[in-house]
Amino acid sequence: MKERYDHKEVEERLRDRWEKEQTYKFDPGSKKEVYAIDTPPPTISGYIGIHHVFSYSQADFVARYKRMRGFSVFYPMGYDNNGIPTELLTEKNYNTTAEREGREKFIKLVESETAKYEREFGKTWRGIGLSVDWSLLYTTISSDVQRVSQLSFLELSRIDRVYRKETPTIWCTKEGTALSQMELKDKMLKSKFVSIRFADGIIIATTRPEMLPACVAIFVNPDDSRNRHLIGKKVKVPIFGQEVKIIADSRVDPEKGTGVVMCCTFGDLTDIEWYKAYNLELRIIVDDRGRMTPKYFEGLKIKEAREKIIADLNANGYVVSEKEIEHNVNVHERCGTEIEFLVKKQWYIRYLDLKSKFIDLGNQLSWHPEYMHVRYDNWINGLQWDWSISRQRYYGIPFPVWYCKKCDETIFAEEKDLPVNPLKDSPGYKCPKCGSKELIPEEDILDTWATSSMTPFINSGWKGGKNYSREIFPMSLRPQAHDIISFWLFTSVVKSYFHADRIPWKHVMISGHALDPHGKPMHKSAGNLIDPIPLLEKFGADPLRYWASLSRLGDDASFQEKDVITGTRLINKLWNVAKFVEKVSQKNQEKNTENVIDAWILSRAMSVVEEATQMFEEYNYAGARRVVDDFFWFFSDNYLEFIKYRLYNNDASPSYALRKTFLITLKMLAPFMPYVTEEIYQNLYRDEEGAESIHVSEWPVYQGELFDQDALKNGDVVQKIVAVIRPWKHNNGLALNAEMSELVIEGNLGAGEDDIRGAMNIKKISKGKGDIEVPDTGLRIGLKK
Repeated sequence: MKERYDHKEVEERLRDRWEKEQTYKFDPGSKKEVYAIDTPPPTISGYIGIHHVFSYSQADFVARYKRMRGFSVFYPMGYDNNGIPTELLTEKNYNTTAEREGREKFIKLVESETAKYEREFGKTWRGIGLSVDWSLLYTTISSDVQRVSQLSFLELSRIDRVYRKETPTIWCTKEGTALSQMELKDKMLKSKFVSIRFADGIIIATTRPEMLPACVAIFVNPDDSRNRHLIGKKVKVPIFGQEVKIIADSRVDPEKGTGVVMCCTFGDLTDIEWYKAYNLELRIIVDDRGRMTPKYFEGLKIKEAREKIIADLNANGYVVSEKEIEHNVNVHERCGTEIEFLVKKQWYIRYLDLKSKFIDLGNQLSWHPEYMHVRYDNWINGLQWDWSISRQRYYGIPFPVWYCKKCDETIFAEEKDLPVNPLKDSPGYKCPKCGSKELIPEEDILDTWATSSMTPFINSGWKGGKNYSREIFPMSLRPQAHDIISFWLFTSVVKSYFHADRIPWKHVMISGHALDPHGKPMHKSAGNLIDPIPLLEKFGADPLRYWASLSRLGDDASFQEKDVITGTRLINKLWNVAKFVEKVSQKNQEKNTENVIDAWILSRAMSVVEEATQMFEEYNYAGARRVVDDFFWFFSDNYLEFIKYRLYNNDASPSYALRKTFLITLKMLAPFMPYVTEEIYQNLYRDEEGAESIHVSEWPVYQGELFDQDALKNGDVVQKIVAVIRPWKHNNGLALNAEMSELVIEGNLGAGEDDIRGAMNIKKISKGKGDIEVPDTGLRIGLKK
């Protein structure tokens, strides 16, 4: 072995080796049990950050463990490149917009841009040592995936789970597209709470006075004695003059504001409910891009219109009071734009009637950690909308749909023709309702989550001819971050129920988020994203993976370079121990546990194997890494010091225990540090073990014949005595290897005198009175220089 471990040389060489030998390739013909992982396809919205390294490494720990446990691991990689984030990235990088370029030209720009990022993503994933099978790579815009996504849509239409309707729709005015409820988040924003005087002494408090021209009714609570007398009256709206009726409805909160609420089309969800319930007039005053349409506002943006109407209300004496407030507002989770409600004809997946069923399906999943399950349930319980899947964008998967120009009948593509692009392809038949040949193509595209929710089906080759779909689906594991439980996890359960009447995976593994060194979430807008490439260059992959292993599953963790440096120290120690083992041990030694210290370390190793294995089975990779990490340092700091005197005297008896224990430790660290463990394995163990890689070798198993309770107890006593002698030597000016004249032991030591004598270079050990207590042993010792 080389004197120093060079991560740059080793990592590049081993990556090439793994790919050449197809170490991680899935074998569909294997008789092993399949462990299939539904890997998150990262969104093509920029370069990979350290937060990606954090969560993807954690999933890889489990993949590598399962492979060593004898499973045939199906571990694909995908890229999600058909959504709004990919379009926005292209617009930013080319300083243009989709509308400016036109559909065809813009799509070509996006395709070129995504190809570049996919190559960069691949380099980073390979760099950190993800053990995916790259032959299984897919993208969510490929023709195969388009077919699966469109097929899902057609099947949902056949079971009456999709519908198209003109109805109030959640809308992002910045992106100019419809949104689903899952794409919203709450954001605290500053605003003005304005109390406006209507006629008859009516005062209405609102944060959206610009909606006055859209006011179509006023509501009061029928049990509110202050306002009950107003029910049935009509009143004019200030400035704009339309006359609206005052209606009683129990949804009005009498404790909020004045207890009088105006209904505008549309300011919020309650406005929509009232509009439908009372068949109110429709007044739309905001366009697709967030500009006001009434002449009064002269095309102003919403916030500009708000300032104008407040000024005019004040000038005309309608403002009773106004105050600055901060309140929660629904915004588009991608761009942070406050959402509006516009009436649009959109496609929806109908699922609100199945909320209890989805709760039941969630109960069938094994959640890791279990406390994340409540987020899934809370999301379902809070659902108020069916799933809007229409997006008014250019780059994505088209709806396989045309409309009859004459009678507006919907014409669906046939399965045999998928994938189709209705803007380019003709269905080749007449309208089944009226016989017209004039068909209008659907221009909208499918929501990206309508496709991403199909990843278990994409991976298993659903109706695509692959011969291992039954082995893959349902998949074993879905690893993902906690922020997309309502996005990816829930929608995947929805699609799996509709298409297969079952859950899509057995286990879900929910990771936390990597935070910046100050504990703040990493965002592009905050400018605190951390690029992993310079860190990979400086430290290598294994120390970064070590940092990712320090955090428990589901927990957020700050990135601290000191943690990476700790990983580097572990690597250096592993390398130095490996050189020691190579230098002093003999290969292929028969089992030899006659010496109590050899039996002791093997017994400890068996305990660690049992504990770490159980933790991995529970997806507690952090706990497994910790116990193995602690054991390795204990092994190197204690056992190696015990056996040096024998090895340096050409005694080969420790070789079996030394090599066996070190190999066990390497194997249990291999999921976390794939490069250094592989390099040591190839140098020290490949010939005698036989497996071409440590990563396809057998995970250590508990061997009862190697566990000796008496040896464990005696060895612990010996170790604790030595732990007292070491600082005594230091405090008395002796080097650790300096000879001592005598050790006096008061009490029954048992086995291990020779090991104490040899390890601490003691001339004589005798029985007698001791003046130093050895903790947790019941022994006292005396020491003489």
